[in-house]
Amino acid sequence: MKVQIKIALIFTLVCSIVLIGLSLAVYLYANEKAFQDFYARLELRANIAAKANLGSDTLSKTAYEQVRYQVLQQLPDEKEFIVPADSLKKNAKGTLAASLPRRFVEDLTTNKHAVYRDEYQFYKGIYYHNNKGEFAIIVTAIHSYAQNFLLNLKTILLAANLICPFLMFGIGVFFSSHILAPIRKINQAVKDINATSLHNRLAVKPGKDEISELGATFNRMLARLETSFETQNNFVSNASHELNTPLTAIIGEAEYALSKTRSPEQYQQGLKVVLGQAEKLKNIVKSLLELAQSGFSGNLSFEWVQISELVQNVLKVSSSIYPDCKIVNDTSVQPANIQDISIMGNFHLLELCISNILLNACKYSTGESVTFAVGVTDKHVLFVIRDKGIGIPAADIPHIFDPFFRASNVKHSTGYGIGLPLAQNIIQLHHGSIKITSRESEGTEVLVKFPLHS
Repeated sequence: MKVQIKIALIFTLVCSIVLIGLSLAVYLYANEKAFQDFYARLELRANIAAKANLGSDTLSKTAYEQVRYQVLQQLPDEKEFIVPADSLKKNAKGTLAASLPRRFVEDLTTNKHAVYRDEYQFYKGIYYHNNKGEFAIIVTAIHSYAQNFLLNLKTILLAANLICPFLMFGIGVFFSSHILAPIRKINQAVKDINATSLHNRLAVKPGKDEISELGATFNRMLARLETSFETQNNFVSNASHELNTPLTAIIGEAEYALSKTRSPEQYQQGLKVVLGQAEKLKNIVKSLLELAQSGFSGNLSFEWVQISELVQNVLKVSSSIYPDCKIVNDTSVQPANIQDISIMGNFHLLELCISNILLNACKYSTGESVTFAVGVTDKHVLFVIRDKGIGIPAADIPHIFDPFFRASNVKHSTGYGIGLPLAQNIIQLHHGSIKITSRESEGTEVLVKFPLHS
């Protein structure tokens, strides 16, 4: 069932319940008011009947008779009973038994005032006292007006309750169609977007309503997908190129060596080329596996990693690979209790992450010193690596975390463009952040933050 129909049905159901409730309230209110008015009219007739029949003044009797017959309209099946109070019960069991309800007579005898209704036959009884004694005045009549009025009202309300749901359903369909029109447009626009048209965006009207927020959310998702697809395409393109180059060299060297008989020296030279390209291929595959491992946390074990031990290992690894690099361990911002500071993570991956960044700084420092510092705030552990090397061109900075991307000013250096993407994956895996600030020919500063666990 479509959402439009669901909305219309829910709207119809709610409105129908409200309409039924209002109809019942109107009918009950009209019913109650009509009965109260008729009881008042019967009481007026009872008082007039008492004055006309039991009054001591002849002139008053005549006046009441004129009022009763000339002013007051005769009610349908109107009857009057004037009974001495002391004989009411006896008469009720005798001559009045066929005319008055027993319960009404009992209430009148007990309370000296009673009303009773049998469908649309109404009874009103009062006591009247004069010099002749105490009398029970009873007036009864049929409330034909209420009978006809309530019947017509009931018919109208029933007809309204039967017809209005269809009208409300039509109104619900119309309004739900109008409300859901932007969503249908979004749905149609999304259907037209595929892997080759991720650059398309939804037309979003300015505003803070839910539809605008939905369109903006779709656009942000499309932007992320577009970036991911571009990164994937670049990765596949660069990876195939990086893998294909050493494989082509190995195959070419092997075919050259096997094309005819060579001297031992030539075979040795060919094997050296094959070995060199195989080592290069091994390093590329190893880097790819590390990159894949850094993006998957399912089988990784996390533990408390002491910052002091991590720093020592990173400096040791960097010094062993680049012994000529002037690494300055700046301890001016280190806390006095550095031995007690730790973070939750995987020691091997954290060491790999910080080492890759520090090795990059050593590699491109052009003989200048590299500063390595560790600081601690209330919420984070900070690693700062700063060099005065060749820097990164401004146009290349947005792409430095793309796998296999290499800045335009390092093409002459060996490398695969995996170090920074690998570091970023590890940092994200540990819920940290990385920020790189660089100017070409002036140097680079890298700031890495990890959540602090003390």
